[in-house]
Amino acid sequence: MTDENKNPAADIAYLLASFSDNGRSLRSFINNPQELGICIITAGLLANSKLMLRPEDAVKSSFEIYANIQKHVAQYQSMQFASTVESCFNQNPYGHPELND
Repeated sequence: MTDENKNPAADIAYLLASFSDNGRSLRSFINNPQELGICIITAGLLANSKLMLRPEDAVKSSFEIYANIQKHVAQYQSMQFASTVESCFNQNPYGHPELND
């Protein structure tokens, strides 16, 4: 086969379809959100050639990174919830303190 007969777009489409089982989402392969997060972080760490991590080290690091992310997400959600609850006690139903006279 010569280079003239190659179709790069078709090759990329074939590669993506093969990788994703013809468009099946990664979430359908892995049902647990924590496992999915760990897998994605591990893949990112292993793909970074500057880190040069062994697979075992990448998995251990992924668990630590995932735990830190979850801690920060929980803290953010807690602050958002506290802000929402606090705004419920404003006298003005629209939450504009300058209108509370």
